[in-house]
Amino acid sequence: MELIHLTAGDGEEWWKYYEQVGEPGPYHRPDYLQTLAGNLEHDDERAEAIVLEDGDDIVYYPYIRRSLESVPFADEAETDLSEYDDIVSSWYYGGPFTSRDDGELCEMFAAEFSDFCGSENIVAEFVRFDPNERNYERFDCLEPGFNRETVPVDLTKDEETIWNEFEKRNRNAIRQAQETKLVVEPTNDHEDYEAFYEIYTNAMDAKDATDHYRFEYSFFVDLLETDISTLLVATYDNNVVGGAMVVHDEKIAHDYLRASNPDYWDMRVNNLLCYGALMNMRDTGRKIFDFQGGRPGVFKFKKSFSPDRAEMYLGTSVHLPEVYDKLTDEANRAGIDTDSGYFPKYRVEKSN
Repeated sequence: MELIHLTAGDGEEWWKYYEQVGEPGPYHRPDYLQTLAGNLEHDDERAEAIVLEDGDDIVYYPYIRRSLESVPFADEAETDLSEYDDIVSSWYYGGPFTSRDDGELCEMFAAEFSDFCGSENIVAEFVRFDPNERNYERFDCLEPGFNRETVPVDLTKDEETIWNEFEKRNRNAIRQAQETKLVVEPTNDHEDYEAFYEIYTNAMDAKDATDHYRFEYSFFVDLLETDISTLLVATYDNNVVGGAMVVHDEKIAHDYLRASNPDYWDMRVNNLLCYGALMNMRDTGRKIFDFQGGRPGVFKFKKSFSPDRAEMYLGTSVHLPEVYDKLTDEANRAGIDTDSGYFPKYRVEKSN
């Protein structure tokens, strides 16, 4: 049995293990994590993966590692934060995957990984398990807890069945949009990238969104120039009025980032964007379109596209309890609400 630590410089080996565990989806690919790192919440993020080899079987776990120097009380901390890190799973989904459905292998991995975290001064770990891969079912030892429902659309169904499974109000909204001059289509034009980025940024400003949902333009371009992302734009009289960025592999597509000009909401541009995105993914051979979850208002909109539900689970681990408690005390003295339910307690919530 061997534990292997992979970083961005181990590209070829990283890909080998990703493929060996069954290529579990775009959020778990090395190229996606390496594009995401430094753009999710903090500049100092690094993409890494741990692999446990046991004969021909492996456990594969990619994640984002971040220095504790980015905590909000860093300037007044008594602890030498440069010595410590914590980790968070890929966004939206992450967690470990195994090539063998064996609880014993998962438990061995959990023990080995906890020892690794101790040796690397990794204080805490936050995991968003993948509801499509259902990897929470194999890792009971990590005590996953139910967080929310998500909304998958089965793209293997015929087009008429998919349409009929939309809620009536959604079908009416899409018809209303189709009666206008709105057009939704995929694009690789950088002028469209810029137009969508401006619309998306304006939407985040209007919502006073946290840093978690704000990205540099370079991130949009870097992601869209890979083969795991597609941008569809809604145009009206040749002007971009909305867009949907979809992250995907050959099997599954995810509703990733989406925004539209509020001047066109009455035309139901958002409904048409989502319909266009999922049908484009169906036409290009994907099997599932995952709308993911969201807060109540967002979820109400998403569930109008499918009667199906999946379950998202979260996992948390504290690998250095004494350091964790000390950091929590320091955060509390600095005025951070350490009883909000957010994990880890010493950080401030930046996402939902």
